[in-house]
Amino acid sequence: MSDARKYDILVWGATSFTGTRLVEYLALNSPPGTRVALGGRNKSKLEGVKRDLAAKHADVAIDIGTMDIVIGDSADLVRLREIVAQTKVVASTVGPYTVYGSELVRACVAEGADYCDITGEFPWVKQMHRELNDEAVRNNVHIASMCGFDCIPADLGCFMLAQYARDELNQPLQHVKGSIVGVRGGVSGGTLTTLINQISVEKKLLWRKLKSMLRPNSVARGSAGREARVSGKNFQRGVIHYDETLQRWQTFWIMSMVNSQTVGWAGRTLNYGPGFSYGESMSARNLVHAIGIAVGLFYGLLLMMFGLTRNILYSLKIVPRPGEGPSEEFTRRGFFSLHLEAFTPSGVLYGKVSGTSDPGYGETITYMGESALCLAFDRDGTFRPGVYPPSVIMGTALLSRLRNKGCQFDLGRAPIPAVGVASDEGSKKKQ
Repeated sequence: MSDARKYDILVWGATSFTGTRLVEYLALNSPPGTRVALGGRNKSKLEGVKRDLAAKHADVAIDIGTMDIVIGDSADLVRLREIVAQTKVVASTVGPYTVYGSELVRACVAEGADYCDITGEFPWVKQMHRELNDEAVRNNVHIASMCGFDCIPADLGCFMLAQYARDELNQPLQHVKGSIVGVRGGVSGGTLTTLINQISVEKKLLWRKLKSMLRPNSVARGSAGREARVSGKNFQRGVIHYDETLQRWQTFWIMSMVNSQTVGWAGRTLNYGPGFSYGESMSARNLVHAIGIAVGLFYGLLLMMFGLTRNILYSLKIVPRPGEGPSEEFTRRGFFSLHLEAFTPSGVLYGKVSGTSDPGYGETITYMGESALCLAFDRDGTFRPGVYPPSVIMGTALLSRLRNKGCQFDLGRAPIPAVGVASDEGSKKKQ
């Protein structure tokens, strides 16, 4: 892409909880001379973001002060096309994307601007793919959705394993089993709003998950053996099941729905292997804990679906309102660890993806910031144009960037410990 454009990266939604942190990340981590602009609807709020960040980071205050402000509305396609025509990359934090994201993606495809976001709204991403992929390919535009904790760890983790299996072992991947074996993180009001909207869209998929918890075989211990799982169709497990490798009970993980769909899509597109599939769960301390997590998630989501109960939760400060989120101290104390077990015709590989800050905000900001920088500065002939998950568009380049920023993406022939986490059961390692 030509450097004639005015900006390298436009942060759209810079006044949001996540958007402000993304601007901060780019101010502190971009190469010298990177041209960043802040976009949104409210000029005074955008100016406030610049002012607050400049006061907080005196060493880069001059760089923050040079960031331009552009004003537009997510529903105004004409104005959005004028805006995105000025930038190489748009990094959007404005959700729910089903409501506020479509016109921006259409504008990017029409005007030749690359794009990344942190949505977990898989049906919306597929809708954009069906509508805009052919045009994006013709215009050599890269639309990389799901560049946050939804779904970078699972997406790039499986990409890493598939690449090794193909290049080093000459083997396809048949299935990858993922388990969140440790996590501590908060949630923002904007994320909850997006989740509520997503549940309304994916009610059928969620209902299938919930019904599967009620089946007699949804609580199952062990399996017929690793070889049987590889050679047959025994990759399907109950929502609550016992994992022999980890020797821990597994339960429903709220992000498994979007992660399994996204990784499956990437696997088909990049040809990980015939019939490739991905499943994901969350480790629990014991069977009672596993059941308690699943039931708690169900009733928590149910309460958030109705305005009356949602407002009660807001007023009692049990959940954050839109615009609110975890503190910086809480973000620093967060972590996550994702265990991956990959099956090939000849054996098993293991992967580990972990982060040493709040996954939804600390790690997500790193993932999103590096995705935007990757699109802005690393594009070459290996990047695949179109509307796809990040692994499909910029897999190797983005994986390298994240490793260089200290994100753990490791693989081996035996289970791998998480870097920066004292144990998969417990809390973050003391520094």
